[in-house]
Amino acid sequence: MVLGAGVSFRAVGKLFVEINLHLELSLGTPTHTTVLNWTKKQGVGNFREKDYFNSGEWVLIIDESIQFGNKKLLLVVAVPSDFRFEKRAVGYHDLTPLIIKVSDSWKSEDIARELSSHIALDRISYAVSDNGNNLVKTFEQLKIRHMEDINHKFSCIMQKVFENNELFISYTKQLSGMRGKLSISRYARIVPPTQRIVSRYMNLYPVFSWGVKMLKLLETDRLTDEEKTILSFLHDYRDFIIETHKLIEILNSIQKLIKNNGFNKQNINMALQSLDFLNDNNAVKVKKLVKEYLFCTELKMGNFANILCSSDIIESCFGKYKELTKSNKTVGITDLSLCLSAMMCKNTEKIKNDFERIKTKDVKNWKNENISKTLFAEKMELSKFSA
Repeated sequence: MVLGAGVSFRAVGKLFVEINLHLELSLGTPTHTTVLNWTKKQGVGNFREKDYFNSGEWVLIIDESIQFGNKKLLLVVAVPSDFRFEKRAVGYHDLTPLIIKVSDSWKSEDIARELSSHIALDRISYAVSDNGNNLVKTFEQLKIRHMEDINHKFSCIMQKVFENNELFISYTKQLSGMRGKLSISRYARIVPPTQRIVSRYMNLYPVFSWGVKMLKLLETDRLTDEEKTILSFLHDYRDFIIETHKLIEILNSIQKLIKNNGFNKQNINMALQSLDFLNDNNAVKVKKLVKEYLFCTELKMGNFANILCSSDIIESCFGKYKELTKSNKTVGITDLSLCLSAMMCKNTEKIKNDFERIKTKDVKNWKNENISKTLFAEKMELSKFSA
């Protein structure tokens, strides 16, 4: 319920009560403390000894979280290098947790030291991550091949082409003004979607999809005269909206193809063919940069016929973790980060064995080794001195 459906720890017991009441069952009702303990034990149980990774070759997916309080969380997971896509992207159950550790900051030397202590470097086929400076330096230091995450790369390409584009700046400014003035008015139904401030170039599709829909509605009788007047400014951006929307759709289709089927010669050719349909000025610039990325990544493949080049799964892990901890952000990063590891197993027999094998002491030992003093603990210390 917690890991699969996002139910809070306290709500689990309440759900059992409702299930027993309405289905006339007599299931035992766990407390939230019990569910917390189960989750942490499963999280510890999913880690492997260093020797485990000597049985094959591995792809590492690496990222660090945004700041939680005054700490950052490093997450490293391993996927077998012979992973078969089978028309689907990497899922939680394909992952083996390698490192979940907290620090004030993560320098390349620190990350390199952690990787070396958890896995033999000759067992790492390559690593997938964004282009963060500390991560890139780590890979250079350890001589690990780095495959840049396709989502981050495409986002950087869009930013490079559009961030100083006058039409883009003017268009998004108009939408921002609309939201500020009309969000709680009688014209709320035509208000554009909210633009992301952080990583805004990763999620441009809703903004331009809205523009295309509104342009179509302006040609029908579905809108009132007042709404048509409010949206009349879109006519000045018509070509820009339609062309950019088409560009984003093609880039999204390339990402979907490669994330679900891997980066290989066949998919590279399909991606290049889809780019041939782009001819306007902005699209030509994007097309050139995308081709450079595809060719550079192909050169890194070496003897691999198919490789991973997406770190979406690790972003998803962080997203779930943030959702579970959003009710009390001031606590900082705690051993509840073991939820990240606990997500990575669906083998019920293994989970049962882990509950029997892992002790509360093991969870405490893991916490002492990997979680520094929490923000909440630091605040409590200050409170004692000021009392």
